[in-house]
Amino acid sequence: MDSGARTAPEFSMPRWLTPHASLVLLCAGCALATSAKGALRPGSVFRDCAVVCPEMVVVPPGSYLMGSPPEDPHQGKDGEEQPQHRVDIGYAFAVGRFEVTRDEYAAFVRAAGLADPDGCNVHEPPRWPTIMGLNWHNSGFPQSGRDPVVCVSWLEAAAYTRWLSQKTGHRYRLLSEAEWEYADRAGTQSQAYWGDDPNETCAYANGVDATLTERFPRARWEDRVPCHDGHIFTAPVGSYRPNALGLYDMEGNAFEWVEDCWADNYQGAPADGSARTAGADCANRVNRGGSWTSIPTGLRCAHRGLDTFENTRVVDLGFRVARSL
Repeated sequence: MDSGARTAPEFSMPRWLTPHASLVLLCAGCALATSAKGALRPGSVFRDCAVVCPEMVVVPPGSYLMGSPPEDPHQGKDGEEQPQHRVDIGYAFAVGRFEVTRDEYAAFVRAAGLADPDGCNVHEPPRWPTIMGLNWHNSGFPQSGRDPVVCVSWLEAAAYTRWLSQKTGHRYRLLSEAEWEYADRAGTQSQAYWGDDPNETCAYANGVDATLTERFPRARWEDRVPCHDGHIFTAPVGSYRPNALGLYDMEGNAFEWVEDCWADNYQGAPADGSARTAGADCANRVNRGGSWTSIPTGLRCAHRGLDTFENTRVVDLGFRVARSL
């Protein structure tokens, strides 16, 4: 799922999904399990409620170069990863240790009393047709409760963060694109956080590999890594090695929605870690990180993905949460 446009399934947005809708407290009296403030140092792992709340990792402030340099042979063909620019994030924040899982998302769906959505885009290279009857708990391939939830639109992911905020009393949200790349790189400037050698990919990420292409030899895969990552479709979160911040599956497994509206490049992009919303196309939202359908060039820290509409659902697209501290 790279930066090509897709056709969105028909979607009737419930009133409560709109950004300004007020949420009802769905879990009165839920106990908070947040660590004491003094313990929230960089690298600390905590969760704000038992079982259904995602595990969070504290990420320190810092500065980094975002995007690809002009000489990068793998950069986006349309210049969407440029110009490379410095971003200064002057605050600590928490990032989901894993992508939001099916079990975690199911708790939200039950609490909110949501009906099943109908329709999800599937990968049939080079097309992404919409298949009716597919949804977040029927993705068309086997998944466990610990697999990343997919077939979730940007609107639904944002609604999940508002529900989680109301449930815990803390501000949960989607990461900005700049925060996401900062957390993914974890202090590196290599193509991927594990380095530049694609042969190392299978230890760290679930992408297009020998496991997948041997199962679907007639599919039109442009490229693959030669190793076996052990999974054809999504893998349970945490199946591969984390980056230096202790974050798992930042590359591969499922693409991750971020807060930003789509812009064709980084001209005029914020340099303080905030999401880009002004002067951008907010009917379209950015996703990052690659997925089980990504070839090696899509499993890079700088790679950007675009889905045509914020109500698009795709079988390799989920999300990760952030929490303001």
